[in-house]
Amino acid sequence: MIYRRFRLPPSHRTATTQWVQVSFILFYFAIAIVALNSLITHFTTAMPGVLSIQPSNQIQPSEFDIFYWNLWWVRHAVFDLHVSPLVTNYVIYPFVSPLAGHTLALFWGLISAPFQVVFGMIPTFNGIVVVSFVAAATLMYIFVRRHVAHQSAAFLAGLIFAFTPAMIHRASVGHLDKISIFWLPLSLLLWDKVLQSRRWTWAVTLGVCIWLSWLTDFQQTMWVMLLLVPYVFYTTLIEPRGHQDTKPVKKLDTFVSPALRLLAGLWLIVLVLIAFIIPSLFAPLPQLLEANRLNYPPAQMEDTAYFAFPLQNFLAPGDNGDFSIGVLLPVLTLISIPFIRRDGKRWLWFIIAAGCFLLALGPYIDLGSIRIPLPYALVHQLLGNQYRTPMRFATPGVFALTMLVALTLDRVLINIQPLRTNVKFQTLLVGLLSLLFILDYRLLQSFPITLMPDYQIYHTLAAEPDNSAVLELPIGVRTGFAVIGRGEYLQYYQPIHQRPIPTGYLSRLPGEITDYFYNDSLLGALTLSHALPSQAEVDAALGNLIRDWNIGYVILHRDMLEPGRIKSFGNLLDRQPALERIGEEGPLVIYRAKTP
Repeated sequence: MIYRRFRLPPSHRTATTQWVQVSFILFYFAIAIVALNSLITHFTTAMPGVLSIQPSNQIQPSEFDIFYWNLWWVRHAVFDLHVSPLVTNYVIYPFVSPLAGHTLALFWGLISAPFQVVFGMIPTFNGIVVVSFVAAATLMYIFVRRHVAHQSAAFLAGLIFAFTPAMIHRASVGHLDKISIFWLPLSLLLWDKVLQSRRWTWAVTLGVCIWLSWLTDFQQTMWVMLLLVPYVFYTTLIEPRGHQDTKPVKKLDTFVSPALRLLAGLWLIVLVLIAFIIPSLFAPLPQLLEANRLNYPPAQMEDTAYFAFPLQNFLAPGDNGDFSIGVLLPVLTLISIPFIRRDGKRWLWFIIAAGCFLLALGPYIDLGSIRIPLPYALVHQLLGNQYRTPMRFATPGVFALTMLVALTLDRVLINIQPLRTNVKFQTLLVGLLSLLFILDYRLLQSFPITLMPDYQIYHTLAAEPDNSAVLELPIGVRTGFAVIGRGEYLQYYQPIHQRPIPTGYLSRLPGEITDYFYNDSLLGALTLSHALPSQAEVDAALGNLIRDWNIGYVILHRDMLEPGRIKSFGNLLDRQPALERIGEEGPLVIYRAKTP
């Protein structure tokens, strides 16, 4: 048996073929424009999702503010302050908060830095959203194309994987880290290159790619590993012949023993691990280990069950958002299963998909009075009880299902005579399936957006030379586990004024920080957790806070308070001797700290 290295199937790479590939990419771009419709038409002014500024304790459905702030903070810390972006006291000031466990999306902050300066924050943010979808679809197409004979099957795979309702929903809440799923096909594509070339350079490239996925979000790395580990095992041991090579096979390869092939594969794997681990030892691993020593509140098992993937949400939106995968993909999966037969590659992707969706179901299933534990319960413990959303394991599951469907479709196009010889029929079939997926994924629906008010006061503060803090009232402090007060989304304005603020939203915070904002008599009142203390006590405490925290301005947001609170907070600020009222702007009342 002649062993041939993993290689792209034979194809005529003519100029026409290349133009077809370019047209596929342009089509993905067009689909992204259609799916993100409202965001595209307000590309330079709107943010994705719905954010309502109102006097309510309702949790905001969109979280674009946190990732918008992430982009700016990484650039500001690295290129302006020349400090590590993995720690900050600019939000939830004056506390110093580690960001290694926060959804910082460090990769995007670094990559987008020049674009922030040239094009501005909002276009850069929205550009990342568009690029993420197009990159995911394109790289999925390139990866699948290596494993199928028909470009049309690979094209459909890119559409299926990148534009699921779950990913559109992630985009609609501003989750730049979750929509960066292009790391999944890219990592597997690089492993194909490792096997094809047997060169250390490709192994190192793959290791660096996995590290960069971690800098985007730990979940991306976890998803990559769920796919890459079994894929490496399969292509190294179970399917040593891989695809036929377009180049002649050297005679020496004919006599290479399985043991030597295994050793060569293991050596490449070791290089990948080394290239991943070495940069991780600089960031973010040591910072994450240090952060984990803090008092992060754990996610209870019941909490993870709330964020599990109910079976009915495979097909339809749930109460927590639309994390479904549509109807057509499960239907095509069921149709594909009887045709797997002895196809090891399709069995591989089916098994991976089953495992991922099993994890997505959460820690247990209740059948009447019987509670059946599931594998996620063990994963939750291995991750230090910090990972509370098992439904996210559906993402690599969708990748695996997409591969299963694409490989089956390719066999159909090969084995059915009218489709095998008639390109028009092939195009018609894939075009019809593409249209059905667009409808099934509801990509024609209006994409939600928010136009945030642009207040001149923040630009005025940016022009002043000092770096005193801004106290925005009410104070809002939010983590992935708790919400104290209102207005945590006001960190959206920090990239404009660039001053520290007590308000903010970080996905992980030590419990003592949130406890302090809740239990302190003054801060508890300013977060609306408790009533204002007596006049003498609150006046003295506010004066001390202004002095000790170096507060330069206080901004009262009347649109976030009920009428009674507007009056009481206004009276508190008006009689404070350390403040002077300098004006109003819309719902804002602006106070400046007097110079001592």
